[in-house]
Amino acid sequence: MRCGSIADRYSVAVLPDWIDPDTLQWMILGAIGLLVLATALIVRTIQKLVMRVLLISIVAGFGLSLWVQRADLQDCVETCECSLYGRDVRVDYDQLPDAVQERIDSGDTSICRSVVRDG
Repeated sequence: MRCGSIADRYSVAVLPDWIDPDTLQWMILGAIGLLVLATALIVRTIQKLVMRVLLISIVAGFGLSLWVQRADLQDCVETCECSLYGRDVRVDYDQLPDAVQERIDSGDTSICRSVVRDG
């Protein structure tokens, strides 16, 4: 039985073993903090108003997109699948928080309909 084309199989990214959705949320918050520092640096060093406004707009837009993606990560925990920046991401069973794993093990079918377990 064929499960889809090669393009379908490779269009889903899996979070690396060293990261889980909670850690990724904190990393995104750190990146937003760095963007705030970059904005302060831009304000202090760039003298031309047009360039200052342009750079601050770019940094603010990137920060906003990071914040939106951070909020979307919660979907990953609830469904084990989500889309980040247009790329499908699947969360493996071992990367889920313990509370979600316990709900799955107890037979809760309202979350993680497509759990991938190793072994």
